[in-house]
Amino acid sequence: MKVILIGAGISSALISLLLRRQFGPGIKLVVFDKGRSIGGRMTTSYDSEDNPHCSVDTGAQYLTSTKSNGVTAKFFQQLIDDHVIEPLDKTNTIGIRENADKVDYVAPRGISFVVRHVFEQAVAEMNLSKHITKIDFSSENDKLLVSTNDRQLDEADAVIVTIPVPQILSQLKGSIAELIDRNQEAKEKLAQVKYSTRFAVGLFYPPSITTLNIPWRIYYVDKNDNEYLRFLAVDNAKRNNNEPPFSLIAHTSVEFGAKHIDDDKMIIGEEIKEKIFQFLPQLPRQISSTKYHKWKYSQVTQSYPDKSGYVLLNEQPLLMLAGDSFAAESNFEACIEAAIEAVKKIRELSS
Repeated sequence: MKVILIGAGISSALISLLLRRQFGPGIKLVVFDKGRSIGGRMTTSYDSEDNPHCSVDTGAQYLTSTKSNGVTAKFFQQLIDDHVIEPLDKTNTIGIRENADKVDYVAPRGISFVVRHVFEQAVAEMNLSKHITKIDFSSENDKLLVSTNDRQLDEADAVIVTIPVPQILSQLKGSIAELIDRNQEAKEKLAQVKYSTRFAVGLFYPPSITTLNIPWRIYYVDKNDNEYLRFLAVDNAKRNNNEPPFSLIAHTSVEFGAKHIDDDKMIIGEEIKEKIFQFLPQLPRQISSTKYHKWKYSQVTQSYPDKSGYVLLNEQPLLMLAGDSFAAESNFEACIEAAIEAVKKIRELSS
């Protein structure tokens, strides 16, 4: 069986891994993503080739495990055993909520390495910078065809789409759009899925800067103290590395993101950068470069009503929508649980 997954984020990675475990070497997994790197909303950005060890996690900052959740705990333990994640050191942090049943983990090599590692374990073929815009039924066999605007790229027995729901509704054409249009109930429920928007700004420092003059590694900013900034981190220190080169990541508030959702990320990014220096006047201004990113679809604020982990559009050939849009929450644990449900359905249909 050959399965194509649209989206190179953590949901596709987890589904790929579970499919590999379920079907072994008899399944071929092929991933397409319009981006140039693996990670989706768990992305790590790097400074220039002159400063290759300086990076920031522009999306998710750390992963949270629930001790009492035996299902997801096994996934966390595997990542720990593989030296992909390690506990977050909460000394010198401000505003992190304490919960006796929760443990937070950072990824020393960057949060995107978590996604990359899971894909490697799944032995998935990665195809980046490939923007799939059309999914069609084949007229010649019982397969699905995936295409860009220019040409058909591949065909498979099953296609699983994990990109944000608004992109599914606005960008994907062909048979998938026709199936959604014909299923009025599903279409109405898909339209209910909502996301928050955030801007992220990363500051990269050259190795010559040996201190940022910041006493904390993570700072959740109270909304009464700043209307722009909500999260700040000395990124390498967050990942338990206190040596240069240093980097700093800032995320805006949801309210600010919603207000400027249609604005240019460079213009807004420059404004945010200045707000960072105003909020942290002791911060050195001798940066080597800056990363601006607009997360138009940052976190799911309203999930697909059924929260079943997936939506099945067609059984044979299998066409499925999956990911955190169909999960109980928008976090790593919920992505694991949603992936389990999606693969359970695929196994049921293939038996």
